[in-house]
Amino acid sequence: MKTSVNLHLPKGRDMGLQLAMIGLMAIGLLMSVSASMTTDVELSTLAINFLKQLVFLLLGYVGYALFSRYFSLEVLKAWIFPLLIVSGIFLLLTLLFPEVNGARAWIKFNLPFIDVTLQPSEFVKVITVLALALYLGDIKVKASASTLLKIPVFVIGAYFLIIAVLQSDLGSSLVLVIMAVLVFLLASHPALAKFQWLAFALLVIGLIAVGFLLTEGGLAFLKNLNILKDYQLARFENTVDPFINRYGTGYQLVSSLMAFVKGDWFGVGLGMSLQKYGYLPAAQTDFILAVIAEELGFLGVLVVAGLTLFIIVTLLRYAFKAKTDRPRMVLAGIAYYLLIHFIFNVGGVTALLPLTGVPLLLISSGGSSTLSIMMALGIAQRMIIDQKASEDE
Repeated sequence: MKTSVNLHLPKGRDMGLQLAMIGLMAIGLLMSVSASMTTDVELSTLAINFLKQLVFLLLGYVGYALFSRYFSLEVLKAWIFPLLIVSGIFLLLTLLFPEVNGARAWIKFNLPFIDVTLQPSEFVKVITVLALALYLGDIKVKASASTLLKIPVFVIGAYFLIIAVLQSDLGSSLVLVIMAVLVFLLASHPALAKFQWLAFALLVIGLIAVGFLLTEGGLAFLKNLNILKDYQLARFENTVDPFINRYGTGYQLVSSLMAFVKGDWFGVGLGMSLQKYGYLPAAQTDFILAVIAEELGFLGVLVVAGLTLFIIVTLLRYAFKAKTDRPRMVLAGIAYYLLIHFIFNVGGVTALLPLTGVPLLLISSGGSSTLSIMMALGIAQRMIIDQKASEDE
């Protein structure tokens, strides 16, 4: 008896969410090509970059369709612990590969005509949300907080240490921890209440601390601690005063700000950016919003922000309509994934926050982040479909 995989998108999904996702995909593909169009780029390289990102988007859409049709938390429950172990192994495998921009966060595959990199931490962020929902959501039996938190705290702590310390990827580790704390706050088991208040208090203190560190006094305090690497400290310096290292470590940040100024409301025209000509080394990834700002203007930035925030609000709306913990935690966790990336990326390229190397999801070029968020949105659609079905009963 033959079985086949059905890629038809199921009924009951939220069409607004899907259309917003497709809109961001289209903008991301268009702008990744535009950001690659510089004077020294060969047509073959441009074509390869286009096809590479297109393949990632198509694979992501297949993942989105499969997860929206077949995903089940009940099935995943039996596999979540092995999945956590395998994810940890993949995080450690990155240490076997050369560092890129000071971090060892990627696994590199040398394929014919093209190099492909995998960043396991992007998938780990989604897996962490699912694990927290399964281990802490809808627990009906009496249990102590230590019993409930034993596995989640150990796994997330191990992930954080690997990503932050061994991989030197502080941005991804911060995203992971903030997502985990916010999802943890949604668990309703009474034994967790005291720890949730503690986690919330620590989160608030962390935000206040960041605000302090982004002042001249905070920067002096940070220098005296002598715990950050030179390039990490420079990112704080450049945020406090983007022009302090204008021709050094702050060069690309100043170029990013110039792109926003040049773009004004309507931009200089698609493909007409000047800042991408060597002034923004990461024009396709970390600084792609600066290219959008210069070529499409502030209106282009508003479209990207509007579509992203529409997805986030839609996910949160369904999350807080959910009657049980697990779908609420999953939907909110995916919304937080998008939101935190958006805040970190936009804050970084506008000098409101230190640069973290966090991509703008669905917009920045890159296979791992694209596949991860699209699969996550497929999972979200499955939660939405099931929620609508239960409301109709």
